[in-house]
Amino acid sequence: MYGMTPWKDEVVQYPYRYKETQNSDGTVEHEPSPGTVMQQGTPQSATNFNHMENGIHDAHVAEAIFMQAKMHQQEEVERRLGEHDAEFTSETGTVTLTNSNKVFFAFNNSGTTVALKTVRKTMNYDLDIEVVEVAGGQVGDVIVYDKQLNGFKLKFEGSAKTVKVKYKVRGGMYA
Repeated sequence: MYGMTPWKDEVVQYPYRYKETQNSDGTVEHEPSPGTVMQQGTPQSATNFNHMENGIHDAHVAEAIFMQAKMHQQEEVERRLGEHDAEFTSETGTVTLTNSNKVFFAFNNSGTTVALKTVRKTMNYDLDIEVVEVAGGQVGDVIVYDKQLNGFKLKFEGSAKTVKVKYKVRGGMYA
């Protein structure tokens, strides 16, 4: 761990006072004449500055190590998400349901099997059904039944000749 240097300002009675001496060669020397020193300041030395530089360098090294560990952690998360991508995505499709009952004003009693592209690990998946097109009558209720790991069945109870539905399957990938 980096040991910080507690830097202190030098506090003197006369901070900007100098004694001036004339030299024989025409030059002038200025010598500090601060009066009473009330607080000794931290020396501005190579030892103190190098200590600070080493601390800055160590902080950069620690940051690089931390960032590399974070990158590896992110790569691991992405790898795991890639392996289980199907668990986090839904499957959508459309299917046309047909009323095979030929009796006039008869209600439908036929179903259609929908095969899933991705086999689920459990039948505990959710289905969202949306009617997008109807021909020749009323839809009634659209019913999902006989759910399996690899598909499900759909039927409608109304008198329509055909009903086109859009479905969305969510979940069912967790065992």
